[in-house]
Amino acid sequence: MTSENRLFSMVVPVLNEQEVLRDTRAALERVLDGVGMPFEVIVVDNGSSDATPAIAEEICAADPRWKYVRLSRNFGYQNSITAGMLAARGDAIMVIDADLQDPPELIPQFIAKWREGYDIVYGVRQKRTGEPFYRVIPTMLAMRFITWMSDDVKLPLHSGDFRLITRRVRDAYASLRESNRYVRGLVHWLGFRQAGIPYVRVGRAKGRTKSTALYLVGFMLNAVFNFSIKPLRLFSLFGLGVLAATALLAVVYVVSSFLTDPPPGLTTVLLLLLTNLGVTCLGIGVLGEYLARIYAESKQRPLWLVDRTINLDPGDGPPLPWSFPEESHAAALDLSFRETMNPPRSASGR
Repeated sequence: MTSENRLFSMVVPVLNEQEVLRDTRAALERVLDGVGMPFEVIVVDNGSSDATPAIAEEICAADPRWKYVRLSRNFGYQNSITAGMLAARGDAIMVIDADLQDPPELIPQFIAKWREGYDIVYGVRQKRTGEPFYRVIPTMLAMRFITWMSDDVKLPLHSGDFRLITRRVRDAYASLRESNRYVRGLVHWLGFRQAGIPYVRVGRAKGRTKSTALYLVGFMLNAVFNFSIKPLRLFSLFGLGVLAATALLAVVYVVSSFLTDPPPGLTTVLLLLLTNLGVTCLGIGVLGEYLARIYAESKQRPLWLVDRTINLDPGDGPPLPWSFPEESHAAALDLSFRETMNPPRSASGR
């Protein structure tokens, strides 16, 4: 199949992006019209409450290459990316945010790497401009912390969701059934041939960021607890250190009781009690994070629900997951996807 006959898919997750969505369309079409291959753009709306749905419908009505998937509510950024990737029909699928902080002008470079034979091409943020330092520094530190904490498969430093994957990577990704998803980590975990493209990430031209400090903390913890058991190991080492310090302190007190008068111990006792309480609470919290993820996985709830779609015929591509039964084929699509993600067990139950 020649490159001119292969389809290229762009996934654009949005949440209240009425200020930038038309600019996003203009910027993407300016680049995609020059790549020399047919393309589709899938806008995944994560439950926007502003004029984003109306603008997306207007764009889709004017150009059938633009497609729209509206989720029934905000199911999170990672799930919206997953929804778009699984709905895409392209031989290569790329994700870009609507705020254009990741430059669309680099898309031809990603496609060139794909044509060289790479299955995964990810952007590497060498520098961030146009953003306040109190946002940049914590974000960069969080990315370094995530990379340091990752276990067997080291996640690329400063990589983001601005990436291209091939169809076979997408199909392999669809077999991963975690409820708590960290997309860039899961895609990297799959393996295949990968390459990074360095770039400078710019600030927003319009609109407001949806990434608050609490979101960054939650994002970091989700990445760490999904791809590492180091917190448990570090807590064990910390516990051993506390026990060693306690044993040493006990020896000091025993020796001092023979050589001198024992010092007053009320303050020391209180400090030891508070240290014990802090260590215990920390351990319970770390263990609770892992138990909470086990609990979420055990419920087996769908990752998202689809409210409606535009220009997206499920019969043309892979099944669109978990749609409301608005049309006669929706129930069949729902069953098809569930069977793909949860294959039936054998009669023996194994």
